Amino acid sequence: MKKSLMWLLIMLLTLSMVATFSLAGCKEEEAAPAEEEEEAAPAEEEEEAAPAEEEAAVEEEVELGPEVELIVLNYLDITSPEAAAWDETVEKFQAKYPNITLTIENSFDEAYHQKLAALAAAGDLPDVMYLWPGGRSAELYENELVEDLFPFLGADKDNYAPAAVAPQWDGKLMELPIAVTATHVMYVNTALLDDLGLSMPATYDELVAMAEPIAAAGLYPIIMPNKSAWVMQSCFFSALVGRIAGQDWLDALIAGEASFTDQEFVDSLAFVKELWDNGLLPPQSIQLEYGDGPNLFATGRSPFMIDGDWRVGAVAPLLTAEEQADFELTVFPDIEGQAGPSGSTSTVAATGFGMKKGLTGDKADAAWKWISFFAGPEAAAIRLIEQGMIPSYLMDISGFDIDPLAVKRGAFYGEHPGTYVLDDKITGDPITILNDGLQELALGNTTPEKLAAEMEAAR
Repeated sequence: MKKSLMWLLIMLLTLSMVATFSLAGCKEEEAAPAEEEEEAAPAEEEEEAAPAEEEAAVEEEVELGPEVELIVLNYLDITSPEAAAWDETVEKFQAKYPNITLTIENSFDEAYHQKLAALAAAGDLPDVMYLWPGGRSAELYENELVEDLFPFLGADKDNYAPAAVAPQWDGKLMELPIAVTATHVMYVNTALLDDLGLSMPATYDELVAMAEPIAAAGLYPIIMPNKSAWVMQSCFFSALVGRIAGQDWLDALIAGEASFTDQEFVDSLAFVKELWDNGLLPPQSIQLEYGDGPNLFATGRSPFMIDGDWRVGAVAPLLTAEEQADFELTVFPDIEGQAGPSGSTSTVAATGFGMKKGLTGDKADAAWKWISFFAGPEAAAIRLIEQGMIPSYLMDISGFDIDPLAVKRGAFYGEHPGTYVLDDKITGDPITILNDGLQELALGNTTPEKLAAEMEAAR
């Protein structure tokens, strides 16, 4: 009996051990797929993450190549609000092309043009330089010191506004414009007009009538810094000639079939003198530096400022979005007897970078990379956001968070027909005489007839 009980106990223990090991084996087999799934999961996550990483790499667009140094002469007032957009542009370019080193010299206003002329005379032009489509850079084009960009642009031409990539000189594209520029805009502080009990003038006579009450309030009737000689000609007089003399006369002048001594042109000069005489342009204007205008205007020193459309980039940062609702962009009002179109401004393909003649190989490739980057969508987006500049590159700007004043700038181009900017069409001594002579008119040191005769003699 005892022996039977012992065998029964041994059998029960044996079965218990078998069952235990069997269950353990099952648990290990069940755990194995779970561990495999856990090990597989990170791989799937990596596969899912890979497209995002590839997308990030595409966004960065880092391009490598031979080490190249580009000497750059840039037109910039480094104390202006526009300087921030320039710094960001350079940073993004060098992130994209780490192999290209930009050695940059910044200059501004007449100092820039004097510097560029001296380098050209010495045969020491930089690799890339900031240029104008016509007049102000004409001497370089006449002497064939700048490369035609059309062969570099190729099919990408279709990505720019047609006016921006039209031939500029002898059928060539000498610089790649970053915009189409209206050189004449009359900026208006409508809230200040309301405070003065005034409204937007529809005619020149209505504007003249405002001069006395504006001055009596201790304000400038019109802010227009005229210490730099080019400002009056580019930002106002060109539009006046287009308005007073008309497009047909301008075309005849350019073709050599009209004269600066024609009555149309003399009348345009006389009109400028009249603005000084009747106080719309106060005598202090001739002493105002170009950089003084935006701050004076934004702080309410005048209901009107005359400047180029690019000045949106300097005015907007000085105003809140709410304040910008009270500022408008328009043009000088209609003048009785004008031959040109009502509400017209003066327009030109904007400035941009050009390339020194004779660059080859890696140097030419690097120069074009900078030129096309500066005019292209990446830099255009920076200027649009920072300065409100509407690009020449065709791109959808509806999604950009930009200043209300920049939106108004975009609308301005479709509301005002354009005529010529004189320093884009007239070169050499006549335009220098005109720029200086417009200042002399303000000072009373010349007459419209004398200035016109001097210009004609210099042709």
